[in-house]
Amino acid sequence: MFNKILVVCVGNICRSPIGEYMLAKMLPNKTIASAGIASAKSGLVGKPADKTAIE
Repeated sequence: MFNKILVVCVGNICRSPIGEYMLAKMLPNKTIASAGIASAKSGLVGKPADKTAIE
């Protein structure tokens, strides 16, 4: 059906990387990636993920 999944959020520092990780664990035979739509403009480049998300 499909072999690639792209998880997208705004900054790519929290939601989409978490989604990428979880999907990669659940679907090991698929290619999973994450991306942000406005990471450079949002001022989030180089920032860590939210503390709650890391926990």
